[in-house]
Amino acid sequence: MSFVSYVRKQGVFLLPLSAVLFVSLFAIQGILPVTFQSDSVLAQGEVRACKESATEAEKELCYEKSIPHLMDKGLSMERTFAVVRLIQQIDAGYQSCHVLAHLITGKEVAKDPSKWKDVVIRSPAGMCGSGAMHGAFQERFREDSFPDANVAEMQSMLAGVCNPRDGWEPTYLDRSSCMHGLGHLLLYVTAADVKKSVALCEVVAQLSDYDFRQTCLDGIFMQLYQPLEPEDDVLIHAIAPEAKQTRTFCAQFTGLVYNVCVKESWPAVPGSSNTSAGFEALCAQTTDRNAQITCASGLMYPVIEELQYDVPKVGEFCKGILDKGIRDICWARLASKFVWADWRNVPTALNICRAVVPQESKAACWEELESYAVQGMQHNSPQTKALCDGMPEPWRNSCSKRTTTQL
Repeated sequence: MSFVSYVRKQGVFLLPLSAVLFVSLFAIQGILPVTFQSDSVLAQGEVRACKESATEAEKELCYEKSIPHLMDKGLSMERTFAVVRLIQQIDAGYQSCHVLAHLITGKEVAKDPSKWKDVVIRSPAGMCGSGAMHGAFQERFREDSFPDANVAEMQSMLAGVCNPRDGWEPTYLDRSSCMHGLGHLLLYVTAADVKKSVALCEVVAQLSDYDFRQTCLDGIFMQLYQPLEPEDDVLIHAIAPEAKQTRTFCAQFTGLVYNVCVKESWPAVPGSSNTSAGFEALCAQTTDRNAQITCASGLMYPVIEELQYDVPKVGEFCKGILDKGIRDICWARLASKFVWADWRNVPTALNICRAVVPQESKAACWEELESYAVQGMQHNSPQTKALCDGMPEPWRNSCSKRTTTQL
């Protein structure tokens, strides 16, 4: 037998052996590349690295600093999100990964900004509250702005990004969240020209089938009032002092734009996100009852974030609200917030409506979850089935019909 024949014959044994030796060598040295480690091992390592954080807010910051670096070491975007899911299983107190998702998809878009629309549709649904999608938007135009572009040019640039297409069958909430991310993006595109961003939103967010101006405008003013990174602070530096005078700043707008400005100004209004009285007072600045309801509904999600998903604390917050209609919203949004954060939290949301929410607000809670199933989840999916099936009648039957879900 020739030497070449011998090597070819023995190669099937040599290759696996060499692979074992390679992995063993790195394991012995304690430097096994992340791409060779299991998602579970990586998740456990991240939890250990952040376990010394004294508060949940500090823990979030720890994860936000550490986890994106996994991509620098060769981990794909998809695997990085898989690690985040496992972290949330191990560390039950970690729910608020919206900012982390921004950072992960931002790194992915940075590899090739021309493929940003592909990253949008690759962004995972049902976790981190659509933060992944928003991060893809922001990264694409973080450095490239087009302050002189006209409406037609902008429409061409952004055409179809939030529409269903091959490989992406978004729910209504997915598309709404996409338009919210678009709002963030517009402030970058216009180099922080708020009025021009609003004008663009009025045009690009009115689609043939839905009017998404509300969520698009939410994104503009959220970008203004909630900068996440140093680049965001640089973007709004010139207008930040004016924007902090919230009543005067928002007064330059009217109607829907004014109401959105009021709601999103909460970071600059002390007490509006952590005291019941401040919460009610902020939304009372809106133009009418419908706007007040919309404000309270939208503002509850940041409240729950601020209170670290602590159900007893949020419950006390809800109890302190004087307006019965707003109080119902508080309880209802507490339940849906958990599903928004991650579809795996369906049992938690159902239990909140069943066992935590007072009897007087239970109907509002079940209606909220039914609405979320209809607008935010894939119809007749396992997650929708679990959500609808866990509701009492008449919401169980109604949820099943409206989502075409077989129970």
